[in-house]
Amino acid sequence: MRVMNKIFSSLFRLMPASIPHFVLLATLIQMALGIGALISWRVTGVIAIIVNFFHYEAAMFFVLAGATEVCLCYFCWRQFSKGDCLGIAWRWIVGASVAHFTGAVISQILGIDSYLNPLVYAHLALRPALLESIRQTGMVVGGPLQMALLARGLWLLLRVYRQSGLFSRLTGSDGFMITVLSAYTVREAWQVAILLKAGKTFTVPEAILWTSNGLLIMLLIEVICIRRSLLSMGWGLIARCWAAFAAAIALTALGDIGIWATWTGFLPWPWSSAVWYVWFLVSGAFALGPAYQVQAFRSIVGRKHREYAPEQGEAEVQAA
Repeated sequence: MRVMNKIFSSLFRLMPASIPHFVLLATLIQMALGIGALISWRVTGVIAIIVNFFHYEAAMFFVLAGATEVCLCYFCWRQFSKGDCLGIAWRWIVGASVAHFTGAVISQILGIDSYLNPLVYAHLALRPALLESIRQTGMVVGGPLQMALLARGLWLLLRVYRQSGLFSRLTGSDGFMITVLSAYTVREAWQVAILLKAGKTFTVPEAILWTSNGLLIMLLIEVICIRRSLLSMGWGLIARCWAAFAAAIALTALGDIGIWATWTGFLPWPWSSAVWYVWFLVSGAFALGPAYQVQAFRSIVGRKHREYAPEQGEAEVQAA
């Protein structure tokens, strides 16, 4: 554990002055590169341009964004004292970030036939069915497993805010988003039931992935409640942290709806290509959440170094 602390402390010192701005900039650059690849493909007609982009540049972005998320979440967790209720909640969030990162490695690297995949150099017979099985496993780890761990962490946070008297109820706009996602979940469940009745068979990972929508609804309710509870304290760094998590969850739901709409023909080409780029925003938002939290810690440390009174420092932590 001490070795891990030293490693993450060294990484923390190498981080840019504004971590959230760095994460936002990296995400926007990735989006720009992706749009450029899409335009090049449409202009030249060479499909290898877009295929290679998602097999290499996009895959590396997902993995690096996941690694950044793990580092930032771990640092947030280590700032709380042992036994602290918030620290326990962040421990679950660290677990969720590890699952997200692991899922990206499995689905984007090991589950794709590219030169980034070390299995290519192991002289294995990488049949398409095997790669798809590996990719689906990664989607389960980075999907339902990550969501379940994150839901547990957010539930613990909500308990703390309720005990502190900060709990806030959902608004009408919040209810609308949840209703839309619930309607989509019911619609998809109805389609799955029809396919099962018709004799369609599904793999175990595909069946597990069905739980994603229910977990997304739970996560959306939790993170919106947390964000609403903190808005009364102002639009500080901590409030932005949970706004980023809320955006990541909402964008994940949007991406799932986009995939379903593409498969069912409701979202025709070229509009369906927009779904590909939603996942860049999802990865960026999941890294942005802990980035704001870390920035809040750095801000408080900087103020304490300027010899702020302890009472003022504690008040600023709450305001952040």
